[in-house]
Amino acid sequence: MAKYEQLAGVLERRIRRGDYTLNGLPTELELAEEVGVSRMTARRVLLELMDKGLLLRKPHGRLAINREHAQLTARLQLAFLAPAYSSPDFEAWRFAVERTAAKFKAMLRMVDFVHWDDPVISQTLSEFDGVFVVPSSEAIPEPVMERLARARHLVALDGDFTALGVPSVQLLPPTCMHRLGDFLYELGHRRIDCLNTQPRDAVIVQRLEQWQFWQKMHKVEGEVFDARAEPYTHATPRAYRLMKQMLKAGEFRATALVCPTDAAAEGAMRALHEHGLVIGKDVSVCSTGGSGLARYQIPSCTSLESIAPDMYLDVCMEWFCKGSESWIGPLLIQPTHLPLFVGESTGSPPAISRV
Repeated sequence: MAKYEQLAGVLERRIRRGDYTLNGLPTELELAEEVGVSRMTARRVLLELMDKGLLLRKPHGRLAINREHAQLTARLQLAFLAPAYSSPDFEAWRFAVERTAAKFKAMLRMVDFVHWDDPVISQTLSEFDGVFVVPSSEAIPEPVMERLARARHLVALDGDFTALGVPSVQLLPPTCMHRLGDFLYELGHRRIDCLNTQPRDAVIVQRLEQWQFWQKMHKVEGEVFDARAEPYTHATPRAYRLMKQMLKAGEFRATALVCPTDAAAEGAMRALHEHGLVIGKDVSVCSTGGSGLARYQIPSCTSLESIAPDMYLDVCMEWFCKGSESWIGPLLIQPTHLPLFVGESTGSPPAISRV
């Protein structure tokens, strides 16, 4: 295949997939150097794509993608905007959004941001037909909040942006902490501690508030150990070290432990095991879960399991498809019932506590 045909094919595929939506079209020189052709050949390819209507020339002379072209407007261009660090929760959301985008034959781009002031956020909100955003644990600056509130088609995943007028999907609502408390209470536990090492975001704060509210309602004793990890660090090692310190100092005296995330439960259970305690017999542990992986631990951890978000994402995608229409219905989308997996990590309180 001739270099000219190779460049023309690559460039046209990239345009149709939305590869240049964020950063714009490269210059003739950049294209020529990337593919190894002359600048004249690159110019010829660009002019051919202009003739096809895929490109247009801006008033300042630069070429740009013609978003009004029939073959480009026929498919939604969506973005999945998430913090630039690895997380099983982020991956689960990404796979779910990919499934939904494929169902609606929409183009989907993965966009990472390092912090809330990252300019890529504003660019993404401006250039795409719809954006799914997964919040980071950092506080959102006021100017960014205002920009999010003005966004035309934005949906928050695993966060609550309803105060900004943004539709938000939560698979584990904060009141899920009540379900865990009720379960442990029915087993006979009357002193239940709560351990959080997740970086504090709005969702974690609400879960801890709901737990303290549940404690007051049921007059259950117990401490709340809120030792959040730094943003972009993992909560499991933090929970492990904290539980080791509390056991050594005799600060942990409960017969059961509730964790607002799987990560905290994993670290705490390891520390309890190394202290010589039998989890599920000497002390019970449960978490909000969500990933569905707690059942595969040793011992398996009692946890709430989130449902697949596909039906909620379908509603969001239909909204994107309608263009300028306003969102109809409640801004906060969340399940009314979550399945509880009862694992080996919980049982009745011991007659004589070994803690």
